[in-house]
Amino acid sequence: MEHRVMIARSAIEALRSGVPSKHAVERLGITRSDVAELFERSLDLVADGQCAEPMVIDANFGAGKSHLLNYLQILAEKKNFATSYLTVSPEIPLGNPHVVLKALAENARAPGRTGKALRAMSPDLRTSGSAFADLRLWARDANIYDRFRALLHVFEETHDDELRMQILGDFEGKPLILTVLRQKLREMGQLAGYDLRGPRNFLLAHDRIRVMAQLLHACGCNGIVVLFDELERLAQFSRKQRFAAYDEVGWWIDIAAQSGSRIIPVFTLTRGFVEETITGGASDELRYFSGTLGILDAEPDNRGQRGIEFLKQPIHLSEPTTEEKEQVKYRIKAIYEEAYGLSLPDLKTLAASTTMRSDIRRWVTLWDMHRYYPQHDPDVDVGNIEFDTTEISDEDLPSGEEAGG
Repeated sequence: MEHRVMIARSAIEALRSGVPSKHAVERLGITRSDVAELFERSLDLVADGQCAEPMVIDANFGAGKSHLLNYLQILAEKKNFATSYLTVSPEIPLGNPHVVLKALAENARAPGRTGKALRAMSPDLRTSGSAFADLRLWARDANIYDRFRALLHVFEETHDDELRMQILGDFEGKPLILTVLRQKLREMGQLAGYDLRGPRNFLLAHDRIRVMAQLLHACGCNGIVVLFDELERLAQFSRKQRFAAYDEVGWWIDIAAQSGSRIIPVFTLTRGFVEETITGGASDELRYFSGTLGILDAEPDNRGQRGIEFLKQPIHLSEPTTEEKEQVKYRIKAIYEEAYGLSLPDLKTLAASTTMRSDIRRWVTLWDMHRYYPQHDPDVDVGNIEFDTTEISDEDLPSGEEAGG
């Protein structure tokens, strides 16, 4: 089978199942060139060491939010950024930074590399070069715990490849045992130079994310883009967990606003989440501002308020017009014809009230049936999916407190 045919078939399989794939996304493109241009401006700013505005995008279910995120991920990779794609879920609750860190590190990919980005890029890290020297200077002035300055010092001085991998693992959320770090510093005569006291490791996730972004930059990337999909799933979490998530959104906004942070976050949510959960319905905004559950007392700089205000001002992703759907249909038709070497009939585009996702599945299904039964004239019904809206209890979410060190 020719490579181009295999790629085309892979793209069709992804479209049939509703799972975005790089090949399908690249071939289809997007209809919102203004969003792509705004995102590329942010990439250029961060590549120059400046700050950039984070993005939040909302749209109706099935309108193409995940497709758009995948397209932005491709743009970021072409601009030499590492990327990490995270879907909010009980396994990755946005309000738990340590769990987010570990998922971010696991899913992070570097341009042209396979495997976890930090491990894949580490062979390019030259501790004797100017990039690593700049990293050490950043760590000195970045208001991070001494633990991470000490780890960078040991990484620079040691020739033990296994220890270096353990240090990278620490930055990814798998802490190096503190006694090991102390022993290495003692052997180097540097133990007195670092204060290794600090909070428990699961509370150091923010520092680890910042260091990871700087390490990726020292390895040759321009920074990291973190893509958060399906924020509307927070509606099923308890109010305490939602408030923690708003605080985390506030932190990502703050860190993106710091020049030289090398971090760009992008969020998507389904239209209606803000109106139903934040400003109305559950009234999270009112309850948060009134100090419910003591959150405000524990967050003196009020990151959560900034997170809520940010989510209230998304870029609206409109439903594609009939003309835009026609363009997408003919692009997919061309991929299908390339994949299976046949000429396909034109299909009627349904009313604009159907989602793009359901339209794509309908087209592919009809073309499948034509491929096997060309004389048959099938009719495919389109229905709605009902989701389980049962609240997810706090006990069902990972705590992140298993981290040792």
